[in-house]
Amino acid sequence: MDTDLQELKENIENYAKGTSQEVWFYPEYEGVKGFSGMQNIILLGLNPSSGTFPSSKDKLLYDLLKQKGLEFIHITDFIKVRAKNKHVTNLIVNDELMKKQVDFFSDEMNIIKPKIIITMGYQCDNLLKQYFPKIDKICKVYVIKHYGYRFKSVEKVFEEISQQLDKIKEEYEK
Repeated sequence: MDTDLQELKENIENYAKGTSQEVWFYPEYEGVKGFSGMQNIILLGLNPSSGTFPSSKDKLLYDLLKQKGLEFIHITDFIKVRAKNKHVTNLIVNDELMKKQVDFFSDEMNIIKPKIIITMGYQCDNLLKQYFPKIDKICKVYVIKHYGYRFKSVEKVFEEISQQLDKIKEEYEK
């Protein structure tokens, strides 16, 4: 892992030790680098779930990224602390916590220097644009379905994500 990224990860972990929050980072798995990916593309989730890794959907996501040649992208969450879905709103309205998350993500962007940020879901996209209103001047931002999307079959969700990633990758390679 890049030393700057390792230092940031340690800073986030140290921050969490001083709170009641638990942090989590996308691990390297099956050749996909996860948080340690240094390609100038960020795949951005809202926050770490309280589930265990690797879930069946995590495995599908990593496999899809590998198939698309995106195993070196940086995979991260905007909010670094875990929360169950219904508790995410409590995190977002916590100004002190959000200021720290914004600082962490800003540091992350300074390390990765993304050409593209792919947000997983509209809530994440809205949060990114709320806290970084000029993000479109820094890089391209695309929204895809979150791989944990529950209201369609898993196959349909991953088919949509696959198509969305194909378009983004084509744009990136231009």
